[in-house]
Amino acid sequence: MKKEQIIRAIEAIQWDYEEAFVPESIHYIHNHDLVMIKNEKSTSVYANKVVRFRRSMAEVKEVLAYFKGSPFSWWVRSSSDSTELERRLITLGFQHEETYVGLAKVLTKEETPSTDFTYREVITEEDVEAHVQVAAEIWGYDTETKQAAIHERASYLQFVDRRGGYTLALDKKKPVGYSNYRFSKDGTVLYLNGAAVLPEYRGKGIYRAMLSLRLAEARKRGCELAVTQARLRTSEPILRKSGFHEYATFKQYVGNHRL
Repeated sequence: MKKEQIIRAIEAIQWDYEEAFVPESIHYIHNHDLVMIKNEKSTSVYANKVVRFRRSMAEVKEVLAYFKGSPFSWWVRSSSDSTELERRLITLGFQHEETYVGLAKVLTKEETPSTDFTYREVITEEDVEAHVQVAAEIWGYDTETKQAAIHERASYLQFVDRRGGYTLALDKKKPVGYSNYRFSKDGTVLYLNGAAVLPEYRGKGIYRAMLSLRLAEARKRGCELAVTQARLRTSEPILRKSGFHEYATFKQYVGNHRL
């Protein structure tokens, strides 16, 4: 698979969802040189975003108009041509929020997961609550965010044509880690879209075991590639040690603008 194809697969994590499951409030602009996502019912910069922009600086105003003053994030893929866009965004008041590394691994052999802890697929309502609870402890969700996450995950698991799911890591009966995954529409790519372990359980191989389990399942399904956008200096070093290679860097800029 060529480098540009792999980068497109990495970018697709942001938009390649099951069409029937996407709420009516979410709108897409999806062209080869411009991909934007807008959720009319959300002000989250993770729900409202520019995923790809390969157009001229003269068309930046069109993007601002599309979001109509709502907060949104602009994911800039670093390249020799991205400096001018970054300067323009900073001039417009955008701030650099995070840097993500686009990583991918060609799946050429079976993975061997660790068995030191218990790992299972999220299936029941109790599993969903445990999955959200461990995420809430790690990321500091408030009550409203937790309830919304529980509803979202429970609804997704009931969706007949879903292409993804959630896994839990447990120390006996205690949830200590979680992960999220999804397969591409054509079934050839595994999207790794979130995983974390409680601070007191880090360094015990749990993250790597969850990763290995997901990669092994992807191989069984006939996937050729696993991709992710890893936050710099968090999961990124672990993924590199697990055979993932860097193909792109994405800088997340955040702004709120009115024309």
